[in-house]
Amino acid sequence: MNKIKLDLTYCYGIKSMKEELNFSSQHVVAIYAPNGSMKSSLAQSFDDLGGGIPPKDRFFPARLSVRKITDEKDKEISKEMVFVIDPYDREFKHWVKLNI
Repeated sequence: MNKIKLDLTYCYGIKSMKEELNFSSQHVVAIYAPNGSMKSSLAQSFDDLGGGIPPKDRFFPARLSVRKITDEKDKEISKEMVFVIDPYDREFKHWVKLNI
């Protein structure tokens, strides 16, 4: 997979997001932004996908939420392809240090 296409609407406060992450020249993409710019909402959207949980909006649960995450061939990625690291997971932090 060389690209991931994101199409999110009303997912944890993300009103609308259409982006493409390109992995063709490297195998990682870093998302760095100021506090309050919806990084955690994006991570939660991926985490829900990995857990088989439907998309939702935290503040307006009655709104229709859309989460479409596809590869470059417009095929939806499976939940088995998703791994989200909680930034406050002390156990994982130690596991990473021991296994690198």
